[in-house]
Amino acid sequence: MSTLAGEGLTSIKAGNYAEGIEKLSQALKQQRAPLWLIERSKAYLRTEQFELALHDAEHALSIALSRANRDLMIEAQLRRAITLFRMQKYADADVCAYWTLQLIAGAKATEDDGQQKKVDGNGDYAVTMAEVQEGNNKVLEANKKNVNLQGLAGDRSKTTTNRNLAITWRMNSLSAMEKLEPGAPGRKVTVEKYPKPSETPPVKESAIQTVQVNEIDAEDESDQETGKPQIPQHILDGAAPSRASTVTWTEIWNQFQAEHRKHDVRVDWYETDTSVSVSLFVKNVPKDLAQVDSKESSVTVSPISSITSGAFTLHLKGKIRPEETTYTVKSMKIELSLKKQTAGKWRVLRDTNAEAKFYDQATFIKHAESRGLQPNQFGIDESKGDLDSWYEKLYKAMFDTAASNGTAATPASSSAAEPQKTVTAPVEKAKASAPAYPTSSKSGPKNWDTLKLDDDIDEDKQETPDDFFKMIYKGSDDDTRRAMMKSYVESNGTSLSTNWEEASKTSYKTEPPEGATAKKWDE
Repeated sequence: MSTLAGEGLTSIKAGNYAEGIEKLSQALKQQRAPLWLIERSKAYLRTEQFELALHDAEHALSIALSRANRDLMIEAQLRRAITLFRMQKYADADVCAYWTLQLIAGAKATEDDGQQKKVDGNGDYAVTMAEVQEGNNKVLEANKKNVNLQGLAGDRSKTTTNRNLAITWRMNSLSAMEKLEPGAPGRKVTVEKYPKPSETPPVKESAIQTVQVNEIDAEDESDQETGKPQIPQHILDGAAPSRASTVTWTEIWNQFQAEHRKHDVRVDWYETDTSVSVSLFVKNVPKDLAQVDSKESSVTVSPISSITSGAFTLHLKGKIRPEETTYTVKSMKIELSLKKQTAGKWRVLRDTNAEAKFYDQATFIKHAESRGLQPNQFGIDESKGDLDSWYEKLYKAMFDTAASNGTAATPASSSAAEPQKTVTAPVEKAKASAPAYPTSSKSGPKNWDTLKLDDDIDEDKQETPDDFFKMIYKGSDDDTRRAMMKSYVESNGTSLSTNWEEASKTSYKTEPPEGATAKKWDE
């Protein structure tokens, strides 16, 4: 990598977009590297130069295709989807996100899947969000009972991240498109699968203000491209407000989105039919001060220093039993264990209707007006650069439900040292009997029905693939745990089942990954 390119990538990561674009532009004159084009596309997008962002993404895609580099084709196609969404070309955005998923799934790059031809009689894109959700649910259902461990061990890979991003942008695009009138430009498909962009940029590059962005965490911010507006220079300088200016809800919304990104919390989760395990990635929460307040449809965690309000509320898709909520505080995260009121799958963790006001401009404005708020109450200029205070004032006015919600929160049980154990009435032990399946174990057959299940699992401080299995195990019922232990042990760690009815009747064999051979320890 050239020195100029390296400096450009570093500048963009630090939020110095003007400098990053300039250095990458110089480097690209020497070498047309798809990765540099993709990174410059991100910088253009974050400075709202959408045509340039799209041109770079399509140029990167064209070069990656000529080099048969699938990974870079995936990255470039995803950049197209995100940029087209920001340009309000929602049908085009969904088509590009679909093509991203096809590349991830291993489809032929030049295959004509006909996705852009799925239009109705009026020429409007006919794919719906319900269809996409149904397709995702089928994939989840297919993987629910038996999971290959090698696949799960790589679940945190870039491929999985891009797959999740592509699905997210499909949902975002189709949700926005469905709000448009029939015949609207955002419902029309105009994209080609592999365009041939010109070498000349579509518009002249303009001077770009340097905007410093607080680093949220070490991960790529691609999944947070929800609309980063450029902060006006007079706010950064703390200049006096212009008396002639009139504040609009659109201005408030744009600035709120920029600040909300900095105050949101990364969430991972897993569910069974009866419980939900949630990981909130917040650092250094004092164990003796941590509080988790549960309601039927939400959980609030505090104190969180990275959030101005000091608390984070998770609005849930389904209802839980607040009195049975437990939590564990760790140095890098807080783990929640929630019990469902009604058995069944939620499929998604967060209530999109309850949280739409955070991510949809029309819903945000409607919610503000329903509370009798006016945009002039939250003049950005009045903050004099203190955007944290501005955000806190707006957030409390918009979303503080303490006065309006009569449902009292239930404090959750803390388990800072170890997860809380469930105490059940003693049951008379059945006599041990030989299993109905053959076994080659040197220690003889093992009766898995009498397996002692222990919640006390030693966990590493750092995140590893094993953490995923531990979270599944901890949030599961006894039969699920027996199934996991039996399948894992008998297969020598190559298979994992969560279905005890099936696992109890199955003798698992070692199934090494493709290209590997299973051998005994002394061979």
